[in-house]
Amino acid sequence: MVEVKIVEEDEKSIRVQLGDVPLSIANAIRRFTINEVPTMAVEEVLVIENSSAMPNEVLTHRISLIPFISDIDRYVAPEECDCGSKLGCEKCVVRYVLRAEALDEPLTVYSGDIIPEDPTTTVKPVSPKIPIVKLAPGQRVEMELYVRVGKGRKNAKWQAAISSLYEKDGEPGKRILFIESIGFLPPRRILKEAVSIFRKKVQELSKEIMREIGGS
Repeated sequence: MVEVKIVEEDEKSIRVQLGDVPLSIANAIRRFTINEVPTMAVEEVLVIENSSAMPNEVLTHRISLIPFISDIDRYVAPEECDCGSKLGCEKCVVRYVLRAEALDEPLTVYSGDIIPEDPTTTVKPVSPKIPIVKLAPGQRVEMELYVRVGKGRKNAKWQAAISSLYEKDGEPGKRILFIESIGFLPPRRILKEAVSIFRKKVQELSKEIMREIGGS
């Protein structure tokens, strides 16, 4: 009989005991927590001004790796949105502005300096203390950021979690699935999404197989 039991959980991670669950299924769910669960990150950066010592490519790459608290109930991936706009709409993009200038003293720009166009949005960096760039006196940066939904299989910056699967000591047939959230989503939500995606893919496969069998 299949057994699923949460043995440990906090804000950052969850540990689930799986009994009599085939290794292939358990491993598929583990992989889905990493590659298939949707999250939100900076996909595009429009650099208006950058007089810092950091090249545009390096600066935009650093910004793209900032994890954002994600609202995947409200926002959808660009390819799933019906707006048809490259700039996106209120259903598929959250726009931000970053403006910072060092006057008489050096200034470190942090993730908390990224300001959303919509002040009511819940999508924001997981921490306001992630350093982005250090400006010398007289240096300035200004840019627009476009945060969109994506998946880890497209780019690692959208990877929802770090997950592992291992045998439970002294208990054959039982495994532990450990999920550590990177910060986009709570660990329980990551597990729930991974299972839902797995179920959907199985249903789609079953439908295709039945269609093929029925048509032969």
